[in-house]
Amino acid sequence: KILQENAPPPLINLLESDDPKTQELAASGLRNLAYNEAIGLKMVDAGALIPLIDLLTSQDKKVVEQSAMALRNLSTLQSNCERMVEEGVIGPLVSLLRSRDEKIQEQATAIVNTLSAANAENKALVVEEGGLTPLINLLRSSNKRVQEESCITLRNLSANTDNQVKIVQRGALPALIGLLHSSNAKLQEAAAITLRNCSMNSENEVRIVQEGGLP
Repeated sequence: KILQENAPPPLINLLESDDPKTQELAASGLRNLAYNEAIGLKMVDAGALIPLIDLLTSQDKKVVEQSAMALRNLSTLQSNCERMVEEGVIGPLVSLLRSRDEKIQEQATAIVNTLSAANAENKALVVEEGGLTPLINLLRSSNKRVQEESCITLRNLSANTDNQVKIVQRGALPALIGLLHSSNAKLQEAAAITLRNCSMNSENEVRIVQEGGLP
């Protein structure tokens, strides 16, 4: 019924309201609608991406959170991911990785994880936009979801040969090695794969051993 009544365009228009509360409610409505893939595609075709991405830089945390959640739901489709990257979503997401708000961190790391898994170009873009350092810092987050999404993203990025050296240079080894002892199986696995990938570069082998990668 919502699709028949053409609901997304009016909600999309409200994203550009001058009132943060209106923006928040509109983004929240689109977030809910985006759970439906068909409606999510309609939203993207109707122009939802640019205003949602713009709101990632809002000074209102609730607006940022709802917008990020809407984009996260849209990112479940590969075609939407491609269009999100084309519209410049990676830069604002990397900025959100530095947020002190754990809810925002959780949404941002989840989307960056999804995008970084898609293709080699996205892996390079995340690093070019400065994503490595905040992702490495978030390996020490007390929020397990943030920690997990960050570690899995680094695993994705470490598939790139250039990134393998950069991950070690930026100081990721102590945190990654520490996560080998985590009780979280997903974290253990992601950390182990990242270390394995990084060890494929001869420059990193000695560093990994020196940092305690071997007993």
